[in-house]
Amino acid sequence: KDLQWKIKNNAAKIDKLTKLIELRTAQKERTIQEIADVDEHMAQLTAMRTEENTDFLNAKKEDQDAIDLLMAARDALASYYSNHTVAMGEVQGSVKGAFLQQPEFEVSADQAPEAKFSDKGERKHEAKGIVSIMTMIIEDLNDEISNGMKAEEEAQLEYESQMSSAKKLREELVAKKVSLEDAIAKRGEEKEAETEDKTENGAALDDEQSYKASIKPDCDWILGAFEKRAAAREAEMNGLVGAKEFLVGYQLPAEASLLEETKPHVFDDEALSRTRFLSLRR
Repeated sequence: KDLQWKIKNNAAKIDKLTKLIELRTAQKERTIQEIADVDEHMAQLTAMRTEENTDFLNAKKEDQDAIDLLMAARDALASYYSNHTVAMGEVQGSVKGAFLQQPEFEVSADQAPEAKFSDKGERKHEAKGIVSIMTMIIEDLNDEISNGMKAEEEAQLEYESQMSSAKKLREELVAKKVSLEDAIAKRGEEKEAETEDKTENGAALDDEQSYKASIKPDCDWILGAFEKRAAAREAEMNGLVGAKEFLVGYQLPAEASLLEETKPHVFDDEALSRTRFLSLRR
């Protein structure tokens, strides 16, 4: 019974350890999937950030190229009038949204022009307006680059923050995975030891049952012979009792008459113990 109880206890522990291993294994699989999800999320963040940075750099380059082209055109136009000593006056560009300076007419706008060639400074007002427009466009492009750089910086900081959180979460998940693997390994060792103990107890129980089976015929014979020996012993005891009673009541005739005349009969209790019944011994 003790071995059977041990085997039953072994089986219960093995079942419990098996369920624990299955639970920890399922948790490990979920953790591995979560790690994969975090890795995918970080990859998406990096891809999106790379795309945004590429768009920013392309837009910045386009704006810078446009600025360089406009500045070259503006400088060329301004240098033309400067080389011919024609003053255009202050360029309207620093105040955005201001109306462009309109050319001033010395005569009525409806009056037909005189048939004469214009000099080099005749269209300086129109040139001044063009230079002002170029200047404002350059300023707008510079503002666009500045705003883009600011947005790029904010996007980079946000990306770094999200990546930091994702990396921290991944580290926690990896640590959890390692802990689960250690727990699974430990429970596996306990299950293996319990299984070996169960096997040993089962072998011991088999030996015990085999031994009992081997001695059963002898035990059965002893039990059967015991009843016969008990009956023979009882018969022997009955014979001894009968012999004792016979000896107690038996006296020689002469001795009996003499004893009756001289003294009363006294039974010797030790006489029987000194008597040997050879015919009754086995």
